Amino acid sequence: MPQIVIDIITLIGSIIRLLGTAALGAAIGYLAVDLFHKAETWPLQAALFLGLAGLVIAMVVFLSSAALGGFGLGFGVAIFIWGMPKKQKDEEPK
Repeated sequence: MPQIVIDIITLIGSIIRLLGTAALGAAIGYLAVDLFHKAETWPLQAALFLGLAGLVIAMVVFLSSAALGGFGLGFGVAIFIWGMPKKQKDEEPK
């Protein structure tokens, strides 16, 4: 196979890996925010934080930099979207 075809397939594979880990990061970020808000005791929140820290450490060791960047982007976006406090809607009586 010509080298250009192998390079194109490698590039497409890297882009798919980047998008897949970004989606995984968004899903794990949503799950983490949801579970953190539902946790009523601090030991459960600490266990959740330590589990996420362990996941990130394992990803740093075993993933490529593009995949890790995609996970970080997805996770960060999820934290900002679902982690922010919700605004109260002001209802005016008519």
